Amino acid sequence: MASIKLLLANDKVEGIRYYEAYRKHGGYASLEKALKSYTPDEVTEEVKKSGLRGRGGAGFPTGMKWSFLAKPEGIPRYLVCNADESEPGTFKDRYLMEYIPHLLVEGMIISSYALGANTSYIYIRGEYAWIVEILEQAIAEAKANGWLGKNILGKGFDHEIYVQRGAGAYICGEETALLESLEGKRGNPRIKPPFPAVKGLWGCPTVVNNVETIAAVVPIINNGGEEYAKIGVGRSTGTKLLSACGNINKPGIYEIDMTISVEEFIFSDEYCGGIPNGKRLKACIPGGSSVPILPANLLLKTAKGDTRYMNYESL
Repeated sequence: MASIKLLLANDKVEGIRYYEAYRKHGGYASLEKALKSYTPDEVTEEVKKSGLRGRGGAGFPTGMKWSFLAKPEGIPRYLVCNADESEPGTFKDRYLMEYIPHLLVEGMIISSYALGANTSYIYIRGEYAWIVEILEQAIAEAKANGWLGKNILGKGFDHEIYVQRGAGAYICGEETALLESLEGKRGNPRIKPPFPAVKGLWGCPTVVNNVETIAAVVPIINNGGEEYAKIGVGRSTGTKLLSACGNINKPGIYEIDMTISVEEFIFSDEYCGGIPNGKRLKACIPGGSSVPILPANLLLKTAKGDTRYMNYESL
């Protein structure tokens, strides 16, 4: 079955890193639609309808997380993008930021509009130094073309995005440690409650989302939450990016719709292409280094015929 491409539909287009090519291939149409056709609450409602879950690993419903954001008068609200991605063997967020940075920028602006946040931050791991320049160029291009700054599209919405480098601390992948680091402190996790949605960055209501999660908001608004929810299975809706590496024939980034089996993903030519020299699968790690190693008998079809699928519930 051919894979559905939402995030990586245009990743091979020449020059897609830059504004002209991104715009030519439908870029910023989703933001235009959000600002012209939806209220902030309606954007959140579309994300809820989509069933989008956190793509950083926790899998918490994104729309629900947004709805927890406290909205006291006279206090700023913030969106922070977690681009720390320091789990060994993971590089999907790096790929998005390096090759399609405007997709993240557009997702940040739409998400911030929904949250009522006039300032957002991309907190990126220090080792991704060369990507900082790519992101800052994309942000500058977006601003030069009227997608950032004051009164965007004449809709009374102001927004700015800033990029902040981390200092190589693994713990800063945890959202409260990330916020501490963003404030200029040592990146130690905070005691919860209060949760960031109530008291986050500089004591203000804050939402922290992963790169892929924020990027997914673009096709959700473009196609509608209900259409997005038709992709996938059960509560694992939409598409998912996977970093595939190790002893396989075709390492790389793949976008799947979470209805395929682990066996198909590892052995089909469309994806990983099997194991070199025809060797058998012994085990794999279906996440970062904090995920248990799963042996083949838990991953492949069992004697009872049970199939392990590439989705949240199954894995």
